Amino acid sequence: MNTAVLTSEQKLIFEQRERPVLGAGEVLIEVAYCGVCRTDRKAYRQGQRDLRLPRVLGHEFAGTVAEIGAGVDGFVLGERVQVHPGIGCGVCDDCLNGDDQRCVAMKVLGFHLDGGFGRYCVIPSEGVQAGIITKVADHIPLYYAALSEPIACALHMIDHIDILPEDRLLIVGGGVLGCLMAKICQYLEITENILIVEPNEKKRDLCRNLGFRSLPAENAKDIIKEIWPAGADAAIPCCPVNFGMELSLNALKNGGKLGFFSGLTGNDALTNKLINLMHYKELTVTGAYGCGLKDGKKALALLKNGFDLTDLPITFIALANVEDTLKQTDTDHDLITMIDYKKEKKKNDN
Repeated sequence: MNTAVLTSEQKLIFEQRERPVLGAGEVLIEVAYCGVCRTDRKAYRQGQRDLRLPRVLGHEFAGTVAEIGAGVDGFVLGERVQVHPGIGCGVCDDCLNGDDQRCVAMKVLGFHLDGGFGRYCVIPSEGVQAGIITKVADHIPLYYAALSEPIACALHMIDHIDILPEDRLLIVGGGVLGCLMAKICQYLEITENILIVEPNEKKRDLCRNLGFRSLPAENAKDIIKEIWPAGADAAIPCCPVNFGMELSLNALKNGGKLGFFSGLTGNDALTNKLINLMHYKELTVTGAYGCGLKDGKKALALLKNGFDLTDLPITFIALANVEDTLKQTDTDHDLITMIDYKKEKKKNDN
C-alpha cells in the first residue's frame, strides 16, 4: 500500500501502485511529506469545485527527484524539492501578468491531477516547464518546505491588503492559516498590533504561546470595542464561516480594510444590513484566492532567510492513517498534520 485514492465522497481506498513510467518532459517526485489540510477534509467529506474523481489528494508536498524524463534539464536525482500545486495555462492574461492563481484553465495537483497522497507523484511536462518544482535549501527540513503552500496563501493575502505598521489587525480564526498570517506579519514587521479571535480553547492557547492576544468568540465584538475603541484598521477572516465575516465587518473602523481570504461555506446568507456596512463604512474589500507560483517562490525564500516554524506543532502520521485525519472536524482537528512517508517505509520493512 503506497497510494490513497478518493473514489467518491467519504470513500478512500488504498492501493499498491507500481512506480510510474515517465514520458518526455516529465519529472518523478518521491514524496517525503505531504500536508493534510482543511481543503483535503472538505474534498473528502463533500467534494470541491476543482476536484475530479477518482483522485489522489494532497497539494502541500515536498520530496526528492526520483527520475527525470527525456528533455528535462536543471535537476539531478535525489535533489530535495518542493512542488507548487497549480499549473496555469501560461498564455492567458492572468498567467502572463504573473497572476496564475486566477487562470480559469488552472490544473491543480491533488484536484485535477494526482497529488501527494501517494509515494510517487508525476509532474507533467507543462508543470515542469512552468517551474512548479523548486529546489529546497539544505538547511530547510522538507516538512517545512511542504508548508510553503499555506505560507504562500497567507503571503498572497498580506500582499494584497496593504497593512501598515501602525495598523490594528484582526484575524478571525486561529488555525494554521490564521497563525501563519500573524507570524508572517510579525516576522516581516508589517504590524505587531494583532488580535486573533478563535472559538477553540486549544488553538487560543497556541496563539497566546506564539505571542499573540487571543479572544474566544463569545462577546468578541464587545471586547474588541473595549480594546480598540476606534475599531480595527484591517481584518482578515481566516475561517469559512459567516461568523468571521460578520465579526470583521462590525469590528472594522470607517475606512478600514477587509481581506476576503476564506471562501464561505454553507447556505446561510449574509444579510443586506451586514453587507451594507461595506458601503456605509467605506471599506476597502480585497479578495485573495489561494496562491500563485510567485507566492510559492516567495514562501520558500522566507523559509530560507530564517522564517521560523519550530513553535508550530506538527502531527506526523503514516499514509495508512490519513482517513482518520480527513474525518476530523474543522474545529477539533490537529493544527498541522503531515503524512511522513518514512513511517510507511518502516511499516513495509516490518
